[in-house]
Amino acid sequence: MKRNKLFSSIIAFVFAAVAVTGVGTYADAQDDDIRIVKINDDNFEKEVLQSKTPVILEVSSTSCPPCLIMIPTLISIAKNYKDIKVASIGIDEPNLDKIKSTLPIQAFPTFFLVKDGKFINKLVGAVKEEELLTALQYTPSKTAKPAKKVKNKKKSLTCTVNGQFNGLKNHVTISFKFGETEIQNADIVTDVFVPPEMEGKREQMIERAKSSGKGEVTPTMTGFQIHISNESRFMRAMDMKRTSTYGEMKAGLELQGFTCE
Repeated sequence: MKRNKLFSSIIAFVFAAVAVTGVGTYADAQDDDIRIVKINDDNFEKEVLQSKTPVILEVSSTSCPPCLIMIPTLISIAKNYKDIKVASIGIDEPNLDKIKSTLPIQAFPTFFLVKDGKFINKLVGAVKEEELLTALQYTPSKTAKPAKKVKNKKKSLTCTVNGQFNGLKNHVTISFKFGETEIQNADIVTDVFVPPEMEGKREQMIERAKSSGKGEVTPTMTGFQIHISNESRFMRAMDMKRTSTYGEMKAGLELQGFTCE
């Protein structure tokens, strides 16, 4: 890939509208199982196209802040609407060649809404729960009861992951502070590593990051850092759902490849 083309790809990634076969579980020991299906080429047809229930299919990246902010919303839907299947494609995962060549994926997160094997809608970027339900043409049952709230025993959680996209490596750290039954504080730090061959473009990348308004940007010895705090304009605009528990967030992030403590 030519250098200018690589640079364009890197810039597009950093500022985008920014998880293996099997079923993952977002769950605290005290919660009911919340099933989120991990999708790849092997199970796409069975779990999505042949699903007997409507499907919300999320396409995400571990290096995409809006994708991380959407995790509590997906947990909420999986927990409260048992007749909807929530499925997730982690674009950084292996065995996705057929999916990538078939689905029109241009930004993260992207949500495909599927009914009876047909794609009926598509949403891009962080969206609200009600927007996903409307796009799925889903009407909640009047007799449906919301899942009961579970009190958090642990009050803090920090998860990290190493990412890479078109030669640009990064390290993402996301931290949470929990109240009794909800998320009180969320903080995302992305350390971007600029390769030596791109060093001459680093200042341009930093200026572009600053102008986006998505977080506080500071130079580092190896590249630059983007910090999205709980009170930042970007976080407020994303309007992250706050009802997920410590156990749900830990399991959800680990399902997407994060290491949590």
